[in-house]
Amino acid sequence: MKIWIDIVNSPHAHFFKGIIKELEKRGHEILVTTREFDGLTDILDMLGIDYYVVGKHGGSTLEGKLLASAERQYKLAKLIIEEKPDLCAHKNSPEAPRVAYGLGIPTIGFVDNDTSVPVNKLMLPFTNRVIYPKAIDAYDLIRCGADANSLRPINGFPEIAHLYGFKPNTAPLKELGIEKYSYIVMRTEPIKANYFNGDAEKSILEDIIPLLPDLPIVLFPRTEEQAKRFKRFDNVIIPDHVTDSLSLLYYAKLMIGAGGTMNREALALGTPTISTYPGKLLAITKWLISLGIKYHSTNPIEVASKAWEMVRKNGTYRNYIRSVVSTLENPVEVMIEEIETYEELGTFPPLQNSKAVTS
Repeated sequence: MKIWIDIVNSPHAHFFKGIIKELEKRGHEILVTTREFDGLTDILDMLGIDYYVVGKHGGSTLEGKLLASAERQYKLAKLIIEEKPDLCAHKNSPEAPRVAYGLGIPTIGFVDNDTSVPVNKLMLPFTNRVIYPKAIDAYDLIRCGADANSLRPINGFPEIAHLYGFKPNTAPLKELGIEKYSYIVMRTEPIKANYFNGDAEKSILEDIIPLLPDLPIVLFPRTEEQAKRFKRFDNVIIPDHVTDSLSLLYYAKLMIGAGGTMNREALALGTPTISTYPGKLLAITKWLISLGIKYHSTNPIEVASKAWEMVRKNGTYRNYIRSVVSTLENPVEVMIEEIETYEELGTFPPLQNSKAVTS
């Protein structure tokens, strides 16, 4: 089959890298589309994934998002009409499933953000098979237009897929002048995301840094404005180009993030993690907290106190996190299974979702 994969955000490149490699091993032809956003093409280049750049992110305003999305749909449609794929796969893409639906192309998608209601409403009604972490209430997806028979819950989270083929590399550490297990990684708030409802002017991390152990901090800002605010801290290191963030997370003593993806990547790698996201928590975040492998607070003193504890008991936290994560499902295997089922049957068979909907 010819399979079209639309990758619209930086984490999605890591999500799909294993799926792409496994599909290619099975003889499938892969067409990847992407957009200009947040160093995404640099990451795809680093991963050795060929792609077409179609459109760009619309920024933080509704008007910008609408115009950029409409333009991208038009350009995608022209490309896909020419390429004629048999199947479309995406993760939280607002354009691909609508283009695929308009051209009669079946679609499989992964959704992990129950608070991103606008995007969910744009993609779920047009996605034939929806794979999602069981932490999300199925009714929240159905209310956004998903067909109950399309839903397949998995006992896991998407960032487990990011570890496909991963081997830790110390080169990024040497480049930044840091040692194994002697630094903290931080990630700022996703201020351009449609679901973000926190303070776009100041990061909560600014008040936390002075209270932490005296360790180097590798910080990943999302905008130049955010980067400027952290340059006043002597122990903050900001990478000046795309780097192997998974290796940095693997060797970190601790991860403190005001977003979501890097927090969950750290957990998938067994690194102790504190979430400082200031808005409504995702269902998947609440689930990871309930499993005892993630901590959340927006109180700088509470965060600092937990950070000191995690630094002191680092090995204990790592062992527990890895023991829990080892029992969870890998999205790569689930996506491949669903694609192969479609190849065999020519359709996505209805699933018995009584448990998914009522649990």
